[in-house]
Amino acid sequence: MSRAVLTVLLLLAAAALPGAATVAAPALFPQGIAAGDVTAQGAIVWTRTDSAVPLQVEYAADPGFTGARTAGPFYTSPEADYTAKVALAGLEPGRRYAYRFVSGDVRSPAGAFITPPAADRDEPLALIWGADTAEDFKPFRIFQGMRARGADLFLYLGDTVYTDIGAIRATTLEQYRQKYQVNRQDPFLREYLASTGSWVIWDDHEVENNFDAEHVRLEVGLRVFQEYWPIRAAEDPKRLYRSFRWGRTAEVFILDTRQYRTPSFRLDGPEKTMLGRAQKQWLLEGLARSTARVKVVVSTVALRYHAADSWEGYAVERDEILRFIAGRRIGPVIFLAADVHYAALLRHPEGPHEAISGPLAAILSRTARVAGRPETLWSAAGKFNYGWMRIARDGITLEWRDEQDALMHQARIPLP
Repeated sequence: MSRAVLTVLLLLAAAALPGAATVAAPALFPQGIAAGDVTAQGAIVWTRTDSAVPLQVEYAADPGFTGARTAGPFYTSPEADYTAKVALAGLEPGRRYAYRFVSGDVRSPAGAFITPPAADRDEPLALIWGADTAEDFKPFRIFQGMRARGADLFLYLGDTVYTDIGAIRATTLEQYRQKYQVNRQDPFLREYLASTGSWVIWDDHEVENNFDAEHVRLEVGLRVFQEYWPIRAAEDPKRLYRSFRWGRTAEVFILDTRQYRTPSFRLDGPEKTMLGRAQKQWLLEGLARSTARVKVVVSTVALRYHAADSWEGYAVERDEILRFIAGRRIGPVIFLAADVHYAALLRHPEGPHEAISGPLAAILSRTARVAGRPETLWSAAGKFNYGWMRIARDGITLEWRDEQDALMHQARIPLP
């Protein structure tokens, strides 16, 4: 008898017992659930089962699932390591939805996400951004405070796993998958991912430290990253850069700063690129035509004052983008970054602000390399931290909070 058939038989037998759904659900859904790439009319929901089983998704605007709709049925399979990504459509803007996965009489824990408001609505946006969760730093307690903030969405800015350090240093497909499974053993991370919608992008440690377009394991790292996160499939199956709107309030541009980049050791110049030609043109055109009050650019790596792996090693392309923003008088623009393992707020001479947070749970930088620079408005090192931002008609509020959820710094950016 195959493992998959045996699993289904065991689940059916267990379902006849009182409380069976509560007991069996963690075994069937060992990595929990998540929702991501949420738009005003749709979302992607994710889970992973322990073997090939039939699944459906129940979802409703009522947390008690009254009037719930269903998507499916479908089966998980070994080809995608038993992960499932399901597109939910026909949602209403500006609503909180509950969802759960169902197999027979076994239900996953319930999750929730909020859809953005309609394009003509002027509603505030509260988001959290952060990065860097290394398995050696579990438990990831910082997610408790993040969950308590109740933000509308979470921007996960890469290094979601560290495939190149820890007990396993991944070089094979199965080892890459194991690294995600190890991190999802953390209950705080699982609970947080179930509590809100996430927009996730990678940085270097999803493949290997400081990787670029020529890395031999780029494709395997990309495959597993896409398997384990609720990312909407694009026409180009390798594409990760994307954008979304929060009504009239904000447009968020999420950059892939890894997949298309020239190796950092090459001399800087017009041909050296971090984004690649197509992505750079997409960004510039998107910024120019956006009618949102605030434009948010998710870069993952810092703009200035860091090593060649950051935008400092791609200064010609960086300066072209910043000059474009200044020349077209596009604004307000705020860059969100992580990667450097400390927190900071800068105001660049071209106009945009840059807000850096992290790490959530990884090795700490003891000094902030931007400290004392003319653009730097604030910096702090030596603490796990996350960033929180609220965009409303009267301005942008930024906060940085530590692992105990204590306030490290608050800043206000007025809007015209």
